[in-house]
Amino acid sequence: MIADQKHSSDSIASEQEVIRYTKILAQAFGLNEQNAEVYSVLSSENRALAKRMDHYCSRHRKLKKRVKLLEERVKWLDDNVDELFTMEHCNCSKESINTSSESSSSEEFNSDHAPPEKKVDPGKIICAKRKSDNKAKPRRYLIQKV
Repeated sequence: MIADQKHSSDSIASEQEVIRYTKILAQAFGLNEQNAEVYSVLSSENRALAKRMDHYCSRHRKLKKRVKLLEERVKWLDDNVDELFTMEHCNCSKESINTSSESSSSEEFNSDHAPPEKKVDPGKIICAKRKSDNKAKPRRYLIQKV
Protein backbone atom coordinates (compact mmCIF):
# COMPACT_ATOMS: atom_id res chain seq x y z
CA MET A 1 0.00 0.00 0.00
CA ILE A 2 2.90 2.33 0.70
CA ALA A 3 4.27 1.53 -2.74
CA ASP A 4 0.92 2.44 -4.35
CA GLN A 5 0.85 5.84 -2.62
CA LYS A 6 4.42 6.52 -3.71
CA HIS A 7 3.59 5.50 -7.30
CA SER A 8 0.44 7.67 -7.39
CA SER A 9 2.28 10.68 -6.00
CA ASP A 10 5.01 10.16 -8.61
CA SER A 11 2.42 10.03 -11.40
CA ILE A 12 0.71 13.20 -10.12
CA ALA A 13 4.04 14.98 -9.99
CA SER A 14 4.90 13.86 -13.51
CA GLU A 15 1.47 14.99 -14.83
CA GLN A 16 1.89 18.39 -13.23
CA GLU A 17 5.36 18.63 -14.75
CA VAL A 18 3.99 17.81 -18.22
CA ILE A 19 1.28 20.46 -17.83
CA ARG A 20 3.85 23.04 -16.72
CA TYR A 21 6.15 22.28 -19.69
CA THR A 22 3.18 22.37 -22.10
CA LYS A 23 2.22 25.83 -20.83
CA ILE A 24 5.81 27.03 -21.24
CA LEU A 25 5.95 25.71 -24.83
CA ALA A 26 2.57 27.27 -25.68
CA GLN A 27 3.72 30.65 -24.43
CA ALA A 28 7.05 30.31 -26.26
CA PHE A 29 5.42 29.63 -29.61
CA GLY A 30 2.48 32.01 -29.17
CA LEU A 31 -0.05 29.19 -29.26
CA ASN A 32 -2.32 30.81 -26.69
CA GLU A 33 -3.12 33.66 -29.08
CA GLN A 34 -3.61 31.22 -31.95
CA ASN A 35 -5.89 29.04 -29.80
CA ALA A 36 -7.90 32.11 -28.79
CA GLU A 37 -8.40 33.07 -32.45
CA VAL A 38 -9.40 29.53 -33.43
CA TYR A 39 -11.79 29.37 -30.49
CA SER A 40 -13.33 32.69 -31.47
CA VAL A 41 -13.84 31.59 -35.09
CA LEU A 42 -15.24 28.20 -34.11
CA SER A 43 -17.58 29.65 -31.50
CA SER A 44 -18.97 32.21 -33.99
CA GLU A 45 -19.52 29.42 -36.54
CA ASN A 46 -21.18 27.36 -33.84
CA ARG A 47 -23.56 30.24 -33.01
CA ALA A 48 -24.40 30.71 -36.70
CA LEU A 49 -25.14 27.00 -37.08
CA ALA A 50 -27.28 27.05 -33.94
CA LYS A 51 -29.34 29.93 -35.40
CA ARG A 52 -29.78 28.07 -38.69
CA MET A 53 -30.81 24.95 -36.78
CA ASP A 54 -33.43 26.94 -34.84
CA HIS A 55 -34.72 28.38 -38.13
CA TYR A 56 -35.00 24.92 -39.68
CA CYS A 57 -36.70 23.53 -36.56
CA SER A 58 -39.31 26.29 -36.54
CA ARG A 59 -39.88 25.87 -40.28
CA HIS A 60 -40.22 22.12 -39.79
CA ARG A 61 -42.84 22.68 -37.08
CA LYS A 62 -44.79 25.07 -39.34
CA LEU A 63 -44.68 22.65 -42.28
CA LYS A 64 -45.69 19.76 -40.03
CA LYS A 65 -48.69 21.79 -38.84
CA ARG A 66 -49.67 22.63 -42.44
CA VAL A 67 -49.38 18.97 -43.47
CA LYS A 68 -51.60 17.98 -40.54
CA LEU A 69 -54.23 20.54 -41.55
CA LEU A 70 -54.11 19.38 -45.18
CA GLU A 71 -54.44 15.73 -44.13
CA GLU A 72 -57.49 16.65 -42.03
CA ARG A 73 -58.99 18.48 -44.99
CA VAL A 74 -58.37 15.51 -47.30
CA LYS A 75 -60.04 13.22 -44.75
CA TRP A 76 -62.99 15.61 -44.51
CA LEU A 77 -63.33 15.72 -48.30
CA ASP A 78 -63.04 11.94 -48.52
CA ASP A 79 -65.77 11.53 -45.90
CA ASN A 80 -68.01 13.97 -47.76
CA VAL A 81 -67.47 12.17 -51.07
CA ASP A 82 -68.30 8.86 -49.42
CA GLU A 83 -71.40 10.41 -47.86
CA LEU A 84 -72.39 11.89 -51.20
CA PHE A 85 -72.27 8.54 -52.97
CA THR A 86 -74.20 6.76 -50.21
CA MET A 87 -77.09 9.21 -49.97
CA GLU A 88 -80.51 8.11 -51.17
CA HIS A 89 -81.26 11.40 -52.91
CA CYS A 90 -77.97 11.71 -54.76
CA ASN A 91 -77.31 8.98 -57.32
CA CYS A 92 -74.12 10.34 -58.82
CA SER A 93 -72.61 7.04 -59.92
CA LYS A 94 -71.88 6.71 -63.62
CA GLU A 95 -74.12 3.65 -63.97
CA SER A 96 -77.21 5.41 -62.60
CA ILE A 97 -76.62 8.46 -64.82
CA ASN A 98 -76.06 6.33 -67.93
CA THR A 99 -79.13 4.14 -67.30
CA SER A 100 -81.39 7.11 -66.58
CA SER A 101 -80.30 8.94 -69.73
CA GLU A 102 -80.69 5.79 -71.86
CA SER A 103 -84.15 5.03 -70.50
CA SER A 104 -85.37 8.60 -70.99
CA SER A 105 -84.07 8.73 -74.55
CA SER A 106 -85.62 5.39 -75.46
CA GLU A 107 -89.09 6.39 -74.25
CA GLU A 108 -91.32 7.95 -76.85
CA PHE A 109 -93.25 11.11 -76.25
CA ASN A 110 -96.98 10.43 -76.84
CA SER A 111 -98.76 13.31 -75.13
CA ASP A 112 -99.06 16.77 -76.64
CA HIS A 113 -99.81 18.42 -73.28
CA ALA A 114 -96.89 17.19 -71.17
CA PRO A 115 -93.45 18.68 -71.78
CA PRO A 116 -90.80 16.22 -72.93
CA GLU A 117 -88.29 15.04 -70.34
CA LYS A 118 -84.92 16.68 -70.62
CA LYS A 119 -81.99 14.48 -71.46
CA VAL A 120 -79.52 14.36 -68.60
CA ASP A 121 -75.97 15.23 -69.56
CA PRO A 122 -73.61 13.51 -67.06
CA GLY A 123 -71.13 16.37 -67.34
CA LYS A 124 -73.72 18.94 -66.26
CA ILE A 125 -74.84 17.27 -63.03
CA ILE A 126 -73.46 18.75 -59.85
CA CYS A 127 -74.36 18.22 -56.24
CA ALA A 128 -75.15 21.28 -54.17
CA LYS A 129 -75.70 21.82 -50.48
CA ARG A 130 -79.21 22.54 -49.38
CA LYS A 131 -79.21 25.44 -46.95
CA SER A 132 -80.43 24.49 -43.53
CA ASP A 133 -80.16 25.68 -39.96
CA ASN A 134 -78.68 22.38 -38.88
CA LYS A 135 -74.92 22.92 -38.99
CA ALA A 136 -74.05 19.33 -38.03
CA LYS A 137 -74.45 17.55 -41.36
CA PRO A 138 -76.04 19.37 -44.29
CA ARG A 139 -77.79 17.21 -46.86
CA ARG A 140 -76.85 17.49 -50.49
CA TYR A 141 -79.19 17.30 -53.45
CA LEU A 142 -78.61 17.02 -57.16
CA ILE A 143 -79.15 20.07 -59.29
CA GLN A 144 -78.60 20.45 -62.98
CA LYS A 145 -76.33 23.11 -64.44
CA VAL A 146 -77.98 25.41 -66.91
